[in-house]
Amino acid sequence: MAKKQEFTYEVARKRLEQILREIDSGKIGIDDLEKTLEEAKELIDQSLKKLEQAEKIILKWEK
Repeated sequence: MAKKQEFTYEVARKRLEQILREIDSGKIGIDDLEKTLEEAKELIDQSLKKLEQAEKIILKWEK
């Protein structure tokens, strides 16, 4: 299996916003919707991981 591409939080956020605009505007056809939603899920998972890592760092600083 190929390694999934990692994105910075900002790049992932901007791409998710773009995906939402495309879905809302009807630019994504039903045939491409599954692939696009899988991409969105991967971006969300990566973003959550980065936020959790940042939270851990902040909690360490607070101690």
